[in-house]
Amino acid sequence: MRIAMITLPLLLGAFACGSSYPPPNDEWTAAQADVGRAEGGGAPAVPDAKLHLQLAQEDLTKAKSLIDQDNQRAASLIALAKVEAQLALSLAKAQTAQQTLQKAQADLQKAKGGT
Repeated sequence: MRIAMITLPLLLGAFACGSSYPPPNDEWTAAQADVGRAEGGGAPAVPDAKLHLQLAQEDLTKAKSLIDQDNQRAASLIALAKVEAQLALSLAKAQTAQQTLQKAQADLQKAKGGT
C-alpha cells in the first residue's frame, strides 16, 4: 500500500509532464515551407539533395502522425526534417553554382582561344 502511495503520484507526474509538451504546429508549418523551398530550388534533380529531401518528407510525415500523441518526439522529427530540407536546398544550390562555374570557365577558354 505504501509503495502504491509513492508510485502513483510519480507516475501521474511523469504522465502529466510528457503530455504537457505543446503541439509543434508552427514548427511543422515552417519545416513544410523549407521542404517546398528545397523542391522548388532544384533538389529533386540532384541525387544527394533528392535523398535529403526524401528524408525530410518522411520525417514530416512521421511527425504529423505523432502530433498530439508524442509532441516531444514530433518536435524532434520536425527539427530533423527542417535541417534535411535546408541541406537538400544547399546541395542543389551548390550543384547549380558548380555548373555555372564550369560554364564560365569553358566560355573563358573559348574567348582566350578565339583571340
